[in-house]
Amino acid sequence: MKTFILKSSAFILLLFISSNILAQKDEESEVKPKHSLGAGIGFTTGYGLSYRYTPSNFGIQVNFAPYKTSNVSRFSTGLTFLYRLTNGQTTSLYVYEANHFYSNSKNITDDLGKTSRSEEAYFNNGIGFGVEIMVASKIGLNLMTGYASYKNGEELNMTGEAALYFKF
Repeated sequence: MKTFILKSSAFILLLFISSNILAQKDEESEVKPKHSLGAGIGFTTGYGLSYRYTPSNFGIQVNFAPYKTSNVSRFSTGLTFLYRLTNGQTTSLYVYEANHFYSNSKNITDDLGKTSRSEEAYFNNGIGFGVEIMVASKIGLNLMTGYASYKNGEELNMTGEAALYFKF
């Protein structure tokens, strides 16, 4: 009788352990992070500190980089809209529409000692696709490419964007 109980207990224990090992993850019940914080750089997304919020397949990204000295004021502000097409464990594919406002003003002193202010400001807009590659459990590398309208629509060319995020 003891042998039967021992064998039965061992069999049940083995069955329990193997069912946990072979169990598959249910992707629907897995909670995906909605917030991402990091740094980004791009012609149409802007550059600087970056925050991304993706509560569903739709998401939004904001980039911001101020720089100010006594002679120079430079600002990069980006607002990007995202739509996720696929959502895998290690990679995701999405499309984006990006808007970047850039302004730069600086003091210029000529040979005679006269100081003037040089100012430049323009919008860049872009549309394309991107891929997010999970390089660690909570760190995603984003690479984006597409077409862009530069300097208030005066130029049209391809664009490239990149960002590195910590997801929480």
